[in-house]
Amino acid sequence: MEDCINFRTILQSNHFLVVLDLPELDLEHESNLVLDIFPNECTFTAAPYHARIPLSHPVHPGKAYPENIDYEKSTVTFRVPLDGDIQTAGTEISSYPYGFGRLHNGPLLLETSQELKVLSDPCKYSFPQRWELKETTEQNDFNGEHYGMDYIQFTIDKLGINLENIPLSYKLTADQSYRMRVIVDEKIRQKEVYSGIEDHNPVLLGLIDILLAIMYDRLTNNNELNEANSHINIHRISATLAYFVEFDCVEQMVRSFYRRSCTYPYYRNKEISLVCIQHVLCRATSADSREWFQLQLMHAYEAFKTTDCAVLNHFFIKDYVRYVELGLNEKILMQLMDDMQKALPDIHQAALGFGEEKLLQKLLRDIMTQEDSDESTDSDDFESSEDESDDSNSDNESVTSNEEPNANENVLEKLMNLKLSG
Repeated sequence: MEDCINFRTILQSNHFLVVLDLPELDLEHESNLVLDIFPNECTFTAAPYHARIPLSHPVHPGKAYPENIDYEKSTVTFRVPLDGDIQTAGTEISSYPYGFGRLHNGPLLLETSQELKVLSDPCKYSFPQRWELKETTEQNDFNGEHYGMDYIQFTIDKLGINLENIPLSYKLTADQSYRMRVIVDEKIRQKEVYSGIEDHNPVLLGLIDILLAIMYDRLTNNNELNEANSHINIHRISATLAYFVEFDCVEQMVRSFYRRSCTYPYYRNKEISLVCIQHVLCRATSADSREWFQLQLMHAYEAFKTTDCAVLNHFFIKDYVRYVELGLNEKILMQLMDDMQKALPDIHQAALGFGEEKLLQKLLRDIMTQEDSDESTDSDDFESSEDESDDSNSDNESVTSNEEPNANENVLEKLMNLKLSG
């Protein structure tokens, strides 16, 4: 080990940024990127590197995972919260667990933005509080015009999405297989963390929630990884990843998926959500379900790894990769799949809770009223033209008799005139 890492510490208002230069590491395939934090220093160890990094202000002990990885410059940035985030005027503030299986605790400050809609500090909120924040934010973020326009467009051309474009066979690439093995081997000596889970229900419900978000991204991106928006789709649609929530039952999880998939992605329609659920039901009960789970999780891992969502790989995705390999409880999984199949028809037909049904009715009435008005205007123009020239009308009749009115174009024209905000 060599104690000669080039590093920088940048003091912010409530945290340090610790930037490490690691040119000797293959960051693309290195899993053990963890900063051990002590009250006045932090240490980093990953062969061939080892370093002790002094800090000028007290920080809260624990572990930090990469906030950002620059693969071109071979640098890794960690966020280390100051001790003041946990204590105010000498009074300790409650810190709640988060992440896969509630394995993580202590301060966590995630960057949030217009694109990255994530609960930035889950350690400050209990699970009921996170759920309440999630529901309130969805209510505020739901865009009725966007949802309504997508609803009508879907009835015309399914938004241009091929809902049958889901491969029947799946196979990990050589690079994905290697990456998965590295992730699993990193904690192979701690197998009991995954195999010894007492309550598999919340863990599996979280897994299904993430898989549904991945399927929505795949289906709306032609089954390909979209570097521009796949990470946004997956983390926004999954309440597990965005708000660090846990689900009490299948119905709660499926309802959450419907609400978020009709609020956050570019294409918003319940029928797309339904196809995603049906496909997850099919694949989760197939003989090769474990391999399919692994492939979907690697899709999320690759979508996150070079973005602001990279930290979610450390708190959820990598642990779920290990869980599927080392601790998956297939009996409970099958029971949850059966429960989801039974609950699906009622949930699909139920309202999302945004008042969207009245909104759709109003939107349709407005379009129909506008169409009636246009038809009346067209009729007046036609009668005026008829009075001016019978011969001209006769000539036009031979032309227009071969033209069929295009209802789709008419509806689309009206939709284009509606203002879409947000």
